[in-house]
Amino acid sequence: MNTAQVERFVMRFLEAYNCRIIEKTKHAVIVNLSPEADKELTGRSYYWSFVERTGVEPETMTYRFVFDPEGDAAAAAAARPVPDGPRNGPLGGAGPQPGAADRQAQGATGPGNSPQGGLAAGAAGSASPGAAAGAVTAAPGAAGGVGQAAGGGTVPADSSGTPPSPPGTPAAGAAGPAAPAGTVPGGAAPAAGSGGSPPEAIRSADSILGRYFGTAPAPPIGRVPRDEVTFGSRRLQQLFATALNNGRFTRLFEVPPQAPGSPLPGRSAPLTYCSWMNVNYKVEYACDMKRSEVHSLAIQMTTGEIREEFHPSMLTRKLAPKLPANIHLLGDNLTLSRAASILEDYLEQKIRRTDHRWADRANQVLAEEHQLVRLYYEGMLSAAEPEAREELEIRYAARQAEVDWQYRPRVHVSVINCGLFHLRAEER
Repeated sequence: MNTAQVERFVMRFLEAYNCRIIEKTKHAVIVNLSPEADKELTGRSYYWSFVERTGVEPETMTYRFVFDPEGDAAAAAAARPVPDGPRNGPLGGAGPQPGAADRQAQGATGPGNSPQGGLAAGAAGSASPGAAAGAVTAAPGAAGGVGQAAGGGTVPADSSGTPPSPPGTPAAGAAGPAAPAGTVPGGAAPAAGSGGSPPEAIRSADSILGRYFGTAPAPPIGRVPRDEVTFGSRRLQQLFATALNNGRFTRLFEVPPQAPGSPLPGRSAPLTYCSWMNVNYKVEYACDMKRSEVHSLAIQMTTGEIREEFHPSMLTRKLAPKLPANIHLLGDNLTLSRAASILEDYLEQKIRRTDHRWADRANQVLAEEHQLVRLYYEGMLSAAEPEAREELEIRYAARQAEVDWQYRPRVHVSVINCGLFHLRAEER
């Protein structure tokens, strides 16, 4: 099976079990299993016994089935965001670019600004760490001066006309530009014009106002298990086994042809349907080699007619699980058990008519192998001590059984699946 065939089988399986498809891509599918599919695929028997005992609403598993692992990995790599370049300029540049606070401090001493603004900028540039730390503990009135200096404006004189402090003096209005943008020594909140860092933004979102106005952290996203469904994988083998166990029996109706000029099928005249019981047998001819055959036999439940190669003819018909409208079903003259017995007898007679020369050759090889084993162990038994004879006899019997299982010809017949098909009587 190729990737397209595996994908088609898995999607049909999920649709048959009424699973909810969450997202379908070219290489994978995210699906929420139905309760029936969850019981078959997850193996949570203890959980489902708890659900049945308590009657609570079941929570089924969600899986991501990947049909093409290489294509899925390539698509994930293409969708991965490309990291940005260096924030401090191109590689090999002259050095880090000036930040927002530096540009504001430079603009404060530019043309058109007052001498007081230049004096405040100079004081900020020459302030010692201790002065910067002291600026954090300034009075509330000085906080306004911090915001004005960080915003790049001039530093006005106070109401008494006193000019700003000389350079080197830790003035409250000059301490704003000394700190980098978004950080303030001592753990204080950043200035209004310098912007907040991501941790500060998170703290502000979790503030009292954020709680009252609906800002809340996003709920955690559960992990969706990823499972590769490729030919030969464990999951695909499990799907095959589930479909084989639960899809052994079916009942289908042939869809009637659409009447001319009518949008609905089969409205011109009532149709008569007859029932066919179809059984697909697997016949294995086994010895030291094995050959398998599939026989699809069907019997008409009214007349007892038997048809071979029935399954290939059903592939060309349009079938549905519901009885169409305006349809009349003929009565059955055979029971299901009687029909199955007739098909088994028919298959047995067909096997008897086949060429069995392969079995004659297998019996000849079987006799030769038994002769070799007997010659080998009889010599050992004649020369063995009494205490070792019992162990040799056990080994001899086991070896004879192995040879018999390997070379003895046998025909094994098993039922793959069966179904009841209701077809138009005029096209038997």
